[in-house]
Amino acid sequence: MKIEDNRITEDFDFPLRDCDILFTLTYNNSIYKENVGNLITKMVFIKEKKFINLDTLSKILITMGINELYIFSIDEELKNSRMIKRDNGCLIRYIEILPNDFAAILNWNKEKGDFRTYNKSSLYIIRDGSFLDIKNLFTNINGCKVNVGTGRSQKAHVLSPLDLRLSSYLLAMANFNYKLLSYLNDFNELEKERYLSYTDNSNKSIVEKKSLELSKGNESLKFIK
Repeated sequence: MKIEDNRITEDFDFPLRDCDILFTLTYNNSIYKENVGNLITKMVFIKEKKFINLDTLSKILITMGINELYIFSIDEELKNSRMIKRDNGCLIRYIEILPNDFAAILNWNKEKGDFRTYNKSSLYIIRDGSFLDIKNLFTNINGCKVNVGTGRSQKAHVLSPLDLRLSSYLLAMANFNYKLLSYLNDFNELEKERYLSYTDNSNKSIVEKKSLELSKGNESLKFIK
């Protein structure tokens, strides 16, 4: 598994499209099931296509006190995975990655990169995605089974660190333009199949669509360290 590391000097914009889902994740330690990890997600659906400039985003994030961000753009239509680094105050690693390559990252051992560490500074994008795609992709982390939920804690009505983290990333992308961000948020017009979790077997997992090859001899991704 190889990822091209593009250290570009010119401006770089990446798209947010009306078929994409953006989300953050955190572990929910209040829910316990033997040998199963529980992740809670906060997500947003984009109404209209918009391009985000990495240099501008980096400058805005550092003014917010955020000095590092991983953006995983997970897209099964890619030919190859690649990473682009930009640092104008906040170091951003924008990683365009195939689903099977991303699944391999989730199953690294801790010496290569621990999910609990880099997840705290990560924003995920599934291109042309739904909540079911998130559940299907995050099924196994470091050899442990994982379940992704939306959260049902008694503090669900209180602003959580996960809410704040996703909101901060989105505000930075919108250049602190609240009206623009409110417009782009497709919350009021979402179709149920995009945000509900179904057990319909006709919906194949992203991981099941592509064979996952974890050959020990392959070159490992090294951007986590």
